[in-house]
Amino acid sequence: MTKPERGIVFYKSRIDWWIPAVVVFTAAVAFIGPIIDGEIFVVGIVVAVWLCILEILMFASVKYQICDDRLGIRNPLYKWEWFPIEKISEIRKTSGILSAQALSTKRVSIKFSEKKILKSAMPLEISPKDRDGFIARLKEINPSIVIKE
Repeated sequence: MTKPERGIVFYKSRIDWWIPAVVVFTAAVAFIGPIIDGEIFVVGIVVAVWLCILEILMFASVKYQICDDRLGIRNPLYKWEWFPIEKISEIRKTSGILSAQALSTKRVSIKFSEKKILKSAMPLEISPKDRDGFIARLKEINPSIVIKE
């Protein structure tokens, strides 16, 4: 078996329906304050636009990257976090609502062979748009990964 081609592969985060709903809800709430206070309607528009732009930028900047033998995760509140792919022991397709670096309930749960990598016993949960392609790419780099359905 030949070694897989190395390089940089980006994966966008899958986005569920509730993410745009949060943006719309934020805009609606931003109008309520100025309307109740009798403020100028323009204040509501400015606040709503500013908050919506902030949320969209935060949601759009969640990305995943496979670079050679490392998995990178870009969260808008942090710099890139890098994890060694050779230390991944298990991958499972999951769906959950717990807090994670994911914008969808259709997720990939990644367990590492060493707990010190995450500093937690909990698995890493992310939501790449192309789950199957993402898992296949990780498996190419580290064939010893156990895939659980």
